[in-house]
Amino acid sequence: MQPDTLTGSRRDYWLAQCAGWGALAALGVYSSWGKGFTVYVLWFSVAKIFCALTGLALSHGWRAWLRRSRWLERPRGLPLARIAAGLAALGVVQTASVVLAELLFRNGAILKDNDELAATLAILAVLWFALFALWTLLYTLALSRRRATQLEIEKLQLEIHVKDAELRALQAQVNPHFFFNSMNSIRALMFQDVPAAARAMGQLSGMMRHNLQAGMADTMRLDEELAALQAYLGMEKLRFEERLQLVQEIAPGLEGVMLPPMLLQTLVENAIKHGVERSVAPCQVRIAAQREAGSGAVLLRVANQGRLAADSTSTRLGLANAAKRLVLLFGPGAGCRLAEEDGWVVATVTLPKESACAH
Repeated sequence: MQPDTLTGSRRDYWLAQCAGWGALAALGVYSSWGKGFTVYVLWFSVAKIFCALTGLALSHGWRAWLRRSRWLERPRGLPLARIAAGLAALGVVQTASVVLAELLFRNGAILKDNDELAATLAILAVLWFALFALWTLLYTLALSRRRATQLEIEKLQLEIHVKDAELRALQAQVNPHFFFNSMNSIRALMFQDVPAAARAMGQLSGMMRHNLQAGMADTMRLDEELAALQAYLGMEKLRFEERLQLVQEIAPGLEGVMLPPMLLQTLVENAIKHGVERSVAPCQVRIAAQREAGSGAVLLRVANQGRLAADSTSTRLGLANAAKRLVLLFGPGAGCRLAEEDGWVVATVTLPKESACAH
């Protein structure tokens, strides 16, 4: 249990203790003053306050015993006989404290001229037994509720850890894919233009630096992703030259939208690999971001000219990973889908309004 939780539990316990026994003392004092103020009534009130204090001390000691013996934590059931014996002992001790209070503050009034002293003490012991039994029941219920809350917290923490592990695993699948694609591009460029390959290597180092930083965070701003994307596109532009036609349309005010690291770059890589690489003519790649009217969700679209190949398993795997990352980070309202629309292959990312707010 966390330190803050322990501090709060102790505070709640002592508040409940003081409130319960304080109320009992206040009720006793109030009943004593029904006939007005006298010295007799004053000492009677003091005796009842004394009994409330001894009850508080006994219940606190009983709590310590229950915690030490772990009677309330046994999986096979409560040891009711032992608990009943303990409550009986508490009732007897508290009855003895009543007699002590009578001797200290009322000159033993309860012991004088009482023909049924044994019956009176027996009734007091039963009443105190019942009161401590009620105290134990309330304490058990409070303890059960606190344990249930703690288990729920631990369950949520475990779910967070599992989600974090899944996110890291999905990022690990994306990053090598990006690195090997880039190295293949540079290798092909070295046989055509060595200075261009050197520039591309410099751009790759910048992208890898961004990649390492991205691996340390669950989300990054859209403007940071776009800045890193420019280095990649610059390298690909050297490779494809006029075959790569880039159009970018980012609506104002979306610079701070948060999205998974490398998500946008992965979609652009797929658009170039399955669009530009397969085309002998100039091929346009469009990157757009806009807020959807009505729902307020942010839509990111990466589109390339061409057709959606039925056997394009690598693209669908990348999009499946992207969809998992989005759901893990932003919930079921987020998603990623791939579709063919009038000669364009369009990948659309949906970010819910509550998760797409600027940070």
